[in-house]
Amino acid sequence: MNFNFKTVDQMNGREMFCVERLRLETFVTEQEITLPELDDQDLKAIHVFQLNENKTDALATCRIFQDKQGKWILGRVAVSKQARGQGLGKKMLKAVHKYLKEEKGANSISCHAQQYVQKFYESLGYEIQGEVFQEANIDHIMMMKKL
Repeated sequence: MNFNFKTVDQMNGREMFCVERLRLETFVTEQEITLPELDDQDLKAIHVFQLNENKTDALATCRIFQDKQGKWILGRVAVSKQARGQGLGKKMLKAVHKYLKEEKGANSISCHAQQYVQKFYESLGYEIQGEVFQEANIDHIMMMKKL
């Protein structure tokens, strides 16, 4: 299965529904984050996702966008409970790295990683940039990967 790379304007209603449902289940229900899940970045971001065979649920998703300085940022990384432990998150981020390098000419990507998954990002070549900080009452660390 390949991953889709689409803006909100390119996504159909079903794709948007599946992606947002997975993000709500992960960040609001599981992690109890009370900040707004959708934000204005979603309108500019490229959403990366893979749906199940029946196209009724997203198995994995993330978003990538450029900040005001033109640097690529990764965020809202989520894998559905039933798909965890199968390497889908790594496959998705490797697809993101390849896409950014080949399609966008990017040379790096950064993210605010939740600290408990720091080792996951390190396994993909991300390096810590700075100190631990709080975001939505969860410890995060800025990480960056050269592409």
